[in-house]
Amino acid sequence: MKKYIITILMLSFAIIAEATIINVDNKPNRPSGYVANLSAAISNASAGDTIFIYPSNTTYGSITVTKKLHLFGFGYDGTDGYNSTLNYLYLDTTSTPSSNPTGTTIQGLDISYVNGQKPNITNITIAGNRVRSYVSVGTGCSNWIIKNNYFENSVYVNNATSIVISNNVFRGHSYGIQSSNSSSVVISHNLFMQWNYFTTVYNATVSNNIFICNSSSYTGTNMANNTFTNNISYCSNSSYTYTLPPTGNTGSGNLQNQNPLFVTGPINSYYNYSMDYHLQASSPGKNAGTDGTDIGPYGGTKPFVWGGAFSIPKITEMTISNPIINSGTNINVNVKAKKAEL
Repeated sequence: MKKYIITILMLSFAIIAEATIINVDNKPNRPSGYVANLSAAISNASAGDTIFIYPSNTTYGSITVTKKLHLFGFGYDGTDGYNSTLNYLYLDTTSTPSSNPTGTTIQGLDISYVNGQKPNITNITIAGNRVRSYVSVGTGCSNWIIKNNYFENSVYVNNATSIVISNNVFRGHSYGIQSSNSSSVVISHNLFMQWNYFTTVYNATVSNNIFICNSSSYTGTNMANNTFTNNISYCSNSSYTYTLPPTGNTGSGNLQNQNPLFVTGPINSYYNYSMDYHLQASSPGKNAGTDGTDIGPYGGTKPFVWGGAFSIPKITEMTISNPIINSGTNINVNVKAKKAEL
């Protein structure tokens, strides 16, 4: 029986290891078998591998990803003492050998920049990160999901297509979203603090967002032909108004110049992580989204999670249909697994 148990355990590890998990920790006291250099780990990884980047008081520097990888930090709120911090992250392609980072996941990191470098990079997920500067989607790229991030600056869409920007918090920047002209761009369930306008954004679907203005009135000269649906705008200074939809745009169901009634969060200020930006029960945005959930980052199917919490890939169920076997007989195993997801 002991032999069978060992065999089963070995089989379990073989199933998990089909795509390799690489642990990267640049601290001097890292566990045996962990890699210190993130760039080296990426270079040695195979397409489809998962890399866990452990919190450290030292940045992991700048990296270039040219193959499909799943990069996971441990959140950005300092729960583990430090964050998994990067400077630049470039998504690029190579020609010798031919390689492409399509399908890459970037999650749970404290990062300065994410830059798409080529037009053929698709199916990128950027989720649960603190982005201190910006995400720049490569011109001509498509099918990027940008969700549950905390932005200190902007997202540059660069006229890419099929881009979903949802359930993010924008700390306090006049623009938030820039350089987009595709009707397949969706901007939904975000919180924009200190907002003044999107700049050079056209034809997008803009729904279920909360816009807290930065004390100026907007006339709509840098954005047009967007469809605004079920959004809230508010400025605590009654001298300024935020008409929804803005001039040159269309839409319905918007609540303009109405206090969203956060639980404790300040109005007309930068985002403060110590405050609670959920909606009060009496909020005009409560269950008022196009999907019947709250307007703002805590609505939709994947509400905002401060700190970028995530669940790692794991096997959730394993059933052995023939537990009693003879030597040399195959073991029949049914496995259910859960992918990493916010």
